[in-house]
Amino acid sequence: MFGYVLHESLIQFPKVLTSTEISKRLKISYKAASLLKRRFQLFCSDQLPKYKDLTYNALNHQFKDFLLPPNENKDISKKMANKPYVCVDTAVLYSAGERANKGRKRYSSKGQTSSIYLSPKLGGKQVGTLVQTIGIKNGPVFFTSVPNQKAETLGPIIRDHIPTSSALFSDLGYSWLWGVYRNHRAVNHSARSSDNRFRWARNRYSKNGIHSQVSEGNNRLLKTAFASYGWIKPEYSTLYLNEFSFIKNANVFGLDVLVNDGLSRELFVSNRRWLREEPVKIRSKRSSLRKYLQLLAEDVILQIDHVIRI
Repeated sequence: MFGYVLHESLIQFPKVLTSTEISKRLKISYKAASLLKRRFQLFCSDQLPKYKDLTYNALNHQFKDFLLPPNENKDISKKMANKPYVCVDTAVLYSAGERANKGRKRYSSKGQTSSIYLSPKLGGKQVGTLVQTIGIKNGPVFFTSVPNQKAETLGPIIRDHIPTSSALFSDLGYSWLWGVYRNHRAVNHSARSSDNRFRWARNRYSKNGIHSQVSEGNNRLLKTAFASYGWIKPEYSTLYLNEFSFIKNANVFGLDVLVNDGLSRELFVSNRRWLREEPVKIRSKRSSLRKYLQLLAEDVILQIDHVIRI
């Protein structure tokens, strides 16, 4: 049954596999399906750091001794055309509306953080989910559940996933990254137009090749997929996000890197040869997914046997 959940999750990505769907397809109770779903989420959470290490090493190798022009007004579109630059952003996945607040306004907090907490008069409990997104162009993505947008909260997460030499794009909400990442650039989403006929500038989302559309596109993908869940509790949001990140990255790296020594440092080569290859040919007649599942099972058995002997 576990192999079926993994196989179906890979095939129907970006659509998620809910416990109700597992229960109906496998003809088991909802309680058993929920347990199977939770075990799959724990497996994804356990294997996701391997993808994180591969991404970190590949970016560290690709952007070694790399430096963007000191003039921030210079167009860098051609310079970054074949580079796997990184975009970071935050998004509210689930929020607390006025109905949950019993008609009360959210006046104690500002920004996106205010929408995930109830009114202080109702206890101020967190009922929504705020997600930190780290997306690499044409590459993997990592979603993390965060309680707020403070630098001391988001900074360690970004630093743990992305080397300091990487090209990092964001909006002005991440201005504190300038002192950490030398190749950090930001775009002003609130830029005003110099023409009195218009309110907003037409380049407020992309200017001189700088944008955060990679992370914003992944946010849209995440919100569309998680609409199938309806709502999830904040304490379980990390498991759901790790599952989605794992399936997304499995379609980029493949599953063989989980049981082998991993890919080489030439993962993000300039000609993007790795994009034309299919790491997991799950839709072909001679699918290699069974081989990967067998290797995963053998690896788990060896680990369990090693622990028992100790």
